Amino acid sequence: MTRRRMVGAVAVAALAVLLGGCAVAVDPAWTPPSWPDAAVALARAPEPLDAAALERTQGGPLTGWRLRNDAVGVQGRVMLFSGATDIDARLLQPLRDAVGRRSAAAGVAYTPQVFPRGTGLGDRACARGSTLAPAAEVLADAALGPASGTGAAVVCDVVAASGPFLGQRIRVVAGDGVSAVSDTSEIVYANLATGESASAAELWTADAPVTLYDALVDALRRDAGSLSLAPVAAPDDAALAAVQAGLATAVPGDGGAFVVTLPAGFTAPELQALGVPADPEAETVALSPAVAATVLTPFGQALGAAVAQAEPFAPPTPAPAGSVPVDCALFPCLSLTYDDGPGPLTEGILDAYARSGGAATFFAMGEKAAPYGGTLRRMIAEGHLVENHTWNHPHLPTLDTPAVQRQIADTSRALEAQTGQPVTMFRPPYGDITTRVLEAAGLPAVVWDVDTFDWQGPSSDTLLARAVDLPRPGSIVLQHDIQPITGQTIDAVLAGVRDRGFTPVTVTQLFGGRPPGPGIWRSAR
Repeated sequence: MTRRRMVGAVAVAALAVLLGGCAVAVDPAWTPPSWPDAAVALARAPEPLDAAALERTQGGPLTGWRLRNDAVGVQGRVMLFSGATDIDARLLQPLRDAVGRRSAAAGVAYTPQVFPRGTGLGDRACARGSTLAPAAEVLADAALGPASGTGAAVVCDVVAASGPFLGQRIRVVAGDGVSAVSDTSEIVYANLATGESASAAELWTADAPVTLYDALVDALRRDAGSLSLAPVAAPDDAALAAVQAGLATAVPGDGGAFVVTLPAGFTAPELQALGVPADPEAETVALSPAVAATVLTPFGQALGAAVAQAEPFAPPTPAPAGSVPVDCALFPCLSLTYDDGPGPLTEGILDAYARSGGAATFFAMGEKAAPYGGTLRRMIAEGHLVENHTWNHPHLPTLDTPAVQRQIADTSRALEAQTGQPVTMFRPPYGDITTRVLEAAGLPAVVWDVDTFDWQGPSSDTLLARAVDLPRPGSIVLQHDIQPITGQTIDAVLAGVRDRGFTPVTVTQLFGGRPPGPGIWRSAR
C-alpha cells in the first residue's frame, strides 16, 4: 500500500470509529518501521587527554618542550618521544616554521632567550584544551610581544594514546595585537614502535570524500528534521574539498568510530531545499566504525583498532635524555657539569635528574673509576656523559709532559673500562691549562663560564643565585658532585633553570651532538 493510500485508510477507519462507536481491531505485534541505522551521526569532539600525565617528569614516556622569545614574538609547546627522531622532527616543524615567520616579520635574527626565575617556563606539557580554545584566548595566554596578542603562539593537545599510537594536535595562532590573523591546526599520529607517522588527512584513502559524502549529507538533513531517504546529489569540487578538510581533523573515538569536524559553511542542495542555511559554525560528526573501516588506510585501521580496544598506551622505552638530538639553536640550553666524583652523593644527583629530565656531564677522576663503577655505568645508562678529570686531581701545569699524558691516558682507560664509552674531552683541575698541557692531553679542554663555588660551602640561596641566575644560553656551569650543598640543592637548581626556560643537556648535546673541537672551551657561545 502506498503512503497516500495508507493515510486514507487510516482516516476512513477513524471516521468509522467516530460514527459507529466501535473499536478498531489492533494488531499487538505491529511496530512502526524503524529508521535505517545511521552511518554518520552528529557528535561532540572528544576531550583531549591529560598530557601532563604522559610527561617524563610524571614517569611517562613523553618530554614537554617549550620556548618563549619576546624579541621575535613567539611562544610554543610540543611534546616529543625521545628516540623517534623522524616523528619528533615532524612534530617540531610547525614550531620551527612559526619561529622563522616571526623572525622574518620582526626583522630580528632568532636566538634562544631565557627569562628571570619565576617566569614559569618549567611547565612544558601540552596545556589541555588549548587547541580548542578561542584564538584570542590562546594569544592572550601567550602574552606575546610588546602588546598582548602580537606574534605567534604554538599550542598542542594529545588526542590519542593507545597501544604504540600517539596523536597530537598542534595549532598555530598568529595575531596582530587586535585579532587573530591566521589560525591553523594539524593532527599528527605516530606509531612509536615502528616509527611511522601520518597526519589526520593521511589516515584516509583517496576516495574517502566521495564515499562519505552521501552519509554526511544524510546525517545533516536528518538532524534538520527531514524524513527523506531520497538519493543525495553528486557533490561538486567545493563540497568534496570541505569533506577533505573535515577528514583532516579526524580523532578516533569510542568503539572504532572517528570524529571529524566539517568546516563552517558546509552545505548541500538537499539542505538548501529544506531551508537550512549554511552553518556559520563547524559541525562535528562521528563516522560509524563500519563506514570508517571502508575508507581508512591500514595505518588508520590499526590506530582505530587500538583506540576501540582501549589498549593502554605502551610505546617502547624512550631513549635516555642525553642520547637524543637537541636543537640548542632553537631551545635555550645549558650544560650542568660535575667534577671530582663519583662519590657518595652522586647517586642522589642522578636520582634528581631521573625525576626532572635532562642530562648532565660528569668529569670523573680515574682513581674513583673502579670503586664507583656501578655509578659510572648508571650515568651512561641514563644518558649522561662521563669525561676525564685526571687520575688524582693534580695541578697539571706543574707536571712534566709524560706525567700529564699518564694522568689523562690512565684516566681515560679506567673510565672506558667501566662505561664502555670513549672519553672525548677532559677538564683540567682548577681550570688551569696551558698550550703544553693541552697538546699533551690530546683532547679538547672543557672548562666553564659559570662557577658556583660550591666547594666553599655557600648558602642554598647563594648557590641557587649562581647556578640558576647567572647562566646564559650555551653556558657551562661548574659544580662538584662530592659537595653536600650541591646534593642538597640539586632539585631546586634543576627546577630553577627549567623555570627560566633552559633545557639541561650534556656538553656533547650543547655542541650540536659532537664533542667540541680542539682547543679550550668555556661555553658554546
